[in-house]
Amino acid sequence: MKLKSNEIEGRLQNSPPPPAILLFGQEQGLIAKQVALLQSRIIKEESEADFDREIFFAGDLDQERFFSACQAFPFLSSHRFILLKEAHRIPQEARKNLLAYLKKPSATTLLVVQSGNLEASNPLRKGFETSKIAWAAPFYPLEGHALGGWIRQQLQEKGYQVDNDALSYLAQRLEGDTLAAANELEKLQLFLGDERRVGLEEVMAVVGETLQHSPFGLASATANGQKKEALKILDKLLESGEEPLALLGILTLRLRRIIQGQALLSQGENPKAVARKLRIFWREERAFFNQCHSTKPRTLANGLMDCLEADKALKGGGGTPKRVMGGLIMRLASRFAGRPGYGS
Repeated sequence: MKLKSNEIEGRLQNSPPPPAILLFGQEQGLIAKQVALLQSRIIKEESEADFDREIFFAGDLDQERFFSACQAFPFLSSHRFILLKEAHRIPQEARKNLLAYLKKPSATTLLVVQSGNLEASNPLRKGFETSKIAWAAPFYPLEGHALGGWIRQQLQEKGYQVDNDALSYLAQRLEGDTLAAANELEKLQLFLGDERRVGLEEVMAVVGETLQHSPFGLASATANGQKKEALKILDKLLESGEEPLALLGILTLRLRRIIQGQALLSQGENPKAVARKLRIFWREERAFFNQCHSTKPRTLANGLMDCLEADKALKGGGGTPKRVMGGLIMRLASRFAGRPGYGS
């Protein structure tokens, strides 16, 4: 029987689980979550798992042991929970026997078959979809608003608030499998430390790139006057598909923050209060205030003019993005050469 992935829980609320369920597709993160939910319906206590749960891998399947496990009676739970992983690797003979099992499955076993992507013509997929008692549900990658909603929820559950521009960037960079996306979000959380607000700069510093070769690293190298390093990072980012205007935005933001920091400090503001107002990442506070104290206002003003000219060139077709951004990096790094850098 064909189902949509979001129909499974609703059906389970109104009826007992089927004897077998096939979960397949590119979205392995959501599949893993669904497997965990299905298991929790069968295995109520972890102590039951040793008796009523078994996990097999299709690529090197011991058929005798597998089918014996499917036919065995539960010991502590109402059903046995059998998980067959990587079913897209199942040998032809084992697949044939599995489809035969579907015609007369055990009434006290929930067999969950987890697979990667399966074409519509795949015999295993067709067998589950045409069965009157088994279920088959595809899991497609989340996109757009759906992925953005998932990301926001994951961060909020951990106590983080994410800015809209940061969320938009995350949704663009983390398209695909939520399993891989979850790993990137975990890296982001480690990077943030005690900081609970997720901004664009923090996201661009971590997600999809190493810190050294991220937009954050580009801004740091530029502010440190490291021309060669900054140009090397720029080339890597452009080759990976990073948007030139987004990179320009990060560089401009860096200059604006220094200008704002200088103004607030001159008004007698406490550095900690300034850091909170400007949302300076806690690991960068010392370097940021060094930059505020050592950089002349004229240098920052000229730097902003450089960014404005680059913006006009990018939007007006005044040269290739690589040439425009390369020229900007050279000018900014020259202005900051020899001065303490933000991020040094």
